[in-house]
Amino acid sequence: MRRGWWVVALSASVSASAQTQAGAKRVDGLSYDMRMTTTPTAGTGLATAMGNVAQSYAGHATVVGSRGRLDVIEGGLQPLFTKGDYLLYDSTGITIVHPAKQEYIPLSAELNNSKIFDQMQAMGVTMSIADLKVAMDSLAGTDSVAGFPTRHFRMTLAFSMSIDASFMQQRFATESITDYWIANVPGLPSNPLLRVNAINASSPAPMGAFKDISTKVDSMAARLGNAAALKTKTVSRLIQGPGANMTTEQTSEVSNVQRATVDETTLVVPAGYRRVSITG
Repeated sequence: MRRGWWVVALSASVSASAQTQAGAKRVDGLSYDMRMTTTPTAGTGLATAMGNVAQSYAGHATVVGSRGRLDVIEGGLQPLFTKGDYLLYDSTGITIVHPAKQEYIPLSAELNNSKIFDQMQAMGVTMSIADLKVAMDSLAGTDSVAGFPTRHFRMTLAFSMSIDASFMQQRFATESITDYWIANVPGLPSNPLLRVNAINASSPAPMGAFKDISTKVDSMAARLGNAAALKTKTVSRLIQGPGANMTTEQTSEVSNVQRATVDETTLVVPAGYRRVSITG
């Protein structure tokens, strides 16, 4: 949750990612560099057991139209991907590709799999959301990011969750405040990696208790239009009860945006790669 890839949750399958093309087709596009860092800034009690680990990754991206590829050149987001892997994305979702293993994970489809919720219900586990709050505000100021003047927006997402099962009852509240610095850069599409809650926010058909959250987040995010987020900062707080809370900060920033010639065959999963699941 704190890493921004659980509610979201992180989604619909990126069908284009599973296609292959014969022969190289080079077209005009863009390239840029991106860095994302997640850092726990404070934590007490049981909340820290949910992942008190700093993680970061840096990558080089190429984009053509609404499709893009991010090659991870440093760090990673364990256990999803690491240096040497790459992510394919478009406006609807993300696919993770592991070249060393010749495998890929259509992450959006995995997180949108209704079977996960069916299995939880079969085990007697139910989840419910309450006190949902989603707001988007426009802030003053025109900072420059990657050489482009930006507009500054802030999204606030807060809710409480209950997880009930025969062997456990868990209650917690969460709040995340995300600042966006956005710009209209010709040829640079909106990147789902840079949206609120990152990977899981790209689902057009979320399941279970998270449906209302994702619907309202997407409605608020529509205010950003087709602009690209060149910089984001999210401060998330998870509260499990008195003496049990954790605060996490996640930042991302785009740099070195420039024109590039892109081989379109690099924007799809290579032929022969095996589809795998995040659950193994």
